[in-house]
Amino acid sequence: MDEASLLTVLKSIDRRLALMTGKEERELREALMADILTTPARVAMWNAIDGATGSPELGRIAEVSDRAAQLFAKELLDAGLVRVSGTAGRGTLLAKDEDGIVQWYLARIPKA
Repeated sequence: MDEASLLTVLKSIDRRLALMTGKEERELREALMADILTTPARVAMWNAIDGATGSPELGRIAEVSDRAAQLFAKELLDAGLVRVSGTAGRGTLLAKDEDGIVQWYLARIPKA
């Protein structure tokens, strides 16, 4: 299979998985909004986490103090929602931890 065909197959799989998991994605986002992303500033910082942006930049994006951004970053790290992807100057670079996010969400679901 050539590279173009493989890419086409992977895109098709990705689309199908997105359709199959749309409900869960919405529920996960609602859980994050209820427990973690409780203010517009926190939403802005969460949306800006990309593995290359440090906590000082997150604070500037959300228009909060460096300390508020650091505390939010620590909360996310403690919850296992992000991982450290590096350091830059005074800040820690954060990346979303997809496995950690899923584990956090599953831990919230009551056991039957």
